[in-house]
Amino acid sequence: MIRARGLAAAAALLCLSTPAYALPAPVSPSDPAVADQWANPSVRPDEHGGIGADVLEADARRVVLTVFNDSDEVVSGLTVTPRHADAVPTVGEARRILSLSGEAYPYYGTSREVGDLAPGERREVALNLAPLDLPPGTTPLMFALTGAVGESGVDYLGSERMLHTVDGDPLEDAQTPGVSLVVPVTALVDIVPGETGQAPADPPLILESEQLAGQLAPGGRLTELLDAYATATTTGPNAAELRQGSCLAIDPALVDTVSRMTEGYTVAEERPSLTKKAQRLRDSWGSDEESDAGEPGRGAADAQEWLSRLSATAAAGCTVALPWANGDVNAVAATEDEWLFRELVQRGPATLQSELGAAPAGNVVIPASGYVTEQAATALGWADQTGSTVLEQGMRAAWEASAAARAPQPAAEEGTALESTDLPDISGAPAPQNPVQVLVADNTVWGVPGSGNFARLSPGITAVTYPGALGALLAATGPSPQTTGYSNPDSRFDYRLDSAAARASTAGSALRLAVAEQTLPGDWAQAPEPVLALPASLVDARTAAALLSAAAELFAADAATPVPLDRAVTPEPEQAEELDSQPLSPQTLGVTRFGSPYADPAAVSDTEVLRAGQQARYTDDLTRMTVNDPGINLSRYGFTLPLRRDVLTSLTATSRSSIGGYGDVVAAADRRLDANRRTLQDLRGSVALIPPGNVYTRASESSPLLIVAENGLPLPVDAELVYSGPEGATVDVPGRVHIPAYGSITVQMTADLPAEQDQTQLTLWLATRDGSPISTPVDITVQTRAGIVGTYGIALLFVVGLSLLLLFRVGRHRRRQRQRP
Repeated sequence: MIRARGLAAAAALLCLSTPAYALPAPVSPSDPAVADQWANPSVRPDEHGGIGADVLEADARRVVLTVFNDSDEVVSGLTVTPRHADAVPTVGEARRILSLSGEAYPYYGTSREVGDLAPGERREVALNLAPLDLPPGTTPLMFALTGAVGESGVDYLGSERMLHTVDGDPLEDAQTPGVSLVVPVTALVDIVPGETGQAPADPPLILESEQLAGQLAPGGRLTELLDAYATATTTGPNAAELRQGSCLAIDPALVDTVSRMTEGYTVAEERPSLTKKAQRLRDSWGSDEESDAGEPGRGAADAQEWLSRLSATAAAGCTVALPWANGDVNAVAATEDEWLFRELVQRGPATLQSELGAAPAGNVVIPASGYVTEQAATALGWADQTGSTVLEQGMRAAWEASAAARAPQPAAEEGTALESTDLPDISGAPAPQNPVQVLVADNTVWGVPGSGNFARLSPGITAVTYPGALGALLAATGPSPQTTGYSNPDSRFDYRLDSAAARASTAGSALRLAVAEQTLPGDWAQAPEPVLALPASLVDARTAAALLSAAAELFAADAATPVPLDRAVTPEPEQAEELDSQPLSPQTLGVTRFGSPYADPAAVSDTEVLRAGQQARYTDDLTRMTVNDPGINLSRYGFTLPLRRDVLTSLTATSRSSIGGYGDVVAAADRRLDANRRTLQDLRGSVALIPPGNVYTRASESSPLLIVAENGLPLPVDAELVYSGPEGATVDVPGRVHIPAYGSITVQMTADLPAEQDQTQLTLWLATRDGSPISTPVDITVQTRAGIVGTYGIALLFVVGLSLLLLFRVGRHRRRQRQRP
């Protein structure tokens, strides 16, 4: 007999023949070009948007609904009818049934008349599930609404769908699978872009809004989520097993921001300018060029309370770091910027340990997209925490070591920029010393036989798979349900058609069903694989509680065993041996092919990746052109670090794969990248050359050329003066120009210019030691000695001519005077 997961793996291999590619530019989910990738137009097409029902409460025997009329017309004769389908054997089948029309729900219960509903009216309806006589197992439920809208006849108006589980007798000789539940803790962080580092403390925190404070306040999403998890793992039923078999996946950018909020913050739409222009005192009188100072934030106390509670919860259980700002791993890898990717996956564990006091699980990467590209897999070597010094030294030490390796060689000729081809080749992520595990859906990789739910993606990088159908159902939960790229497009629809409570109930039942899939009787059954469950990034407390409750009930009934995350992501010795026996090579690469099997409409577009990559490299250049000064606490990497974080925040995956959140996330990313670009331009523009007027006249060939270099940055700048000019022009520029912080320096040069030309045009600019331009080029015109002599000769002839003309006129005038009587 072939197991269900074997069939799923075979299907996945076929699906991988049509990988997904990013769109050239962001496209709205409502655009016809991509609309069917977000939602199959043939799925639930007759759902009425303004009339529906939301689940309020649900248990084994009873469901309470809120029936609402948000349309502009009266609904008369409204009736709710419970219906159900046959019990489903797999999560994939359950997901398919939830997307089908009413014909898939052939069994009817007793209808309940609601009556007439006026526009805006809501009414609660309680339904008894006992008459449905649901079979043991997991069954799709449908609560169908019928009624007449306005003058029309009675018609089907919509439905509420959910999965419902009825416990049955356990199978004989059934094996007990393991369960490992990962609960994400993240939120959109809206720090006003354009921040730069300060020392010794962080710069003042400026947020665009109080939305994060609202989530941290009592009753807010983050507070209720943490309360639900902490309660379930400390005082709830089977708390010890639940604590062992669950883990908080925490966004380090969120923790870092909340920690800064505890010190006080400001809410403003923009931040003050980083650069100051020279201005005469009299011109500044009465001027008002300062930006709005903003308002003091109100969430400092709530931030402190939440952070303390999170620290206590982390100390008592398992934590793992999400990518910084829950950034899209594939998009950041596509920028091809080393330091951006290292900030994405390398700093998070150190941040959590520093802020929360507990070391998170290491070498584990959780992409929000549920899959990784081949480009991202090769970069994941940077996620190796073995021997990491980020906690003690930050990323500064790594940057300086890299900068030293890239420094110009002593043999390089003074006064010339080193060509990029002369730099040592240190590109690419190193192979990890210890394996890096990346959690992805099982239909996004093709594993090695005998290796279970593990597959080797690249040297030292192992994919740990979770059930794709379960992942797709769990991703469609919470306030911002996600459309996963690895989900079958045939069953995609706007998941907001069902209420958040119904989707939370579905999540709990889906986890029970996924465990049941792994339970097979008979001697032929293989050892069941652990069930990894990952809900949506913006999971709400209700969904988290439903999953935690389902897991606790499975543990209590001995239907599943808790598996710690670090054990769930580690292959057994025989599995590791099987993985190692299949080396990656061009001949076997097709066997381990991976990526999204279907179109992913939420993938970060090529345009956004290009902008982010350009700004990341621009930030790298800005870092390289500054130098550390023992008298200044601020380091050059620390100065530019917030600019990199702005780029990472613009590539967040949070809410991007939601039909309702995509547009806002894309617009916010566009605004952030625009603001970050302006900041980078201002910072680079503050290091400039000031030419000495339009024409520089030399008295002799040995006369030096003078030019002023100014620096408006808080760190010194080491640069080279680079020039271009006509053939035969040679300028002896200094090999190194050191411009002090917030200062200027006069640079002296000698030049050998063509003597036969009256004037010579030169272009000069500042560049880093590896040749990257720093300042805007300036043009100067040098008056040569030959030009000076020619000019003097013309002037002399002109004076002589005027003198002769004057003498002639005076002589003629005198002669006329003598000739008069």
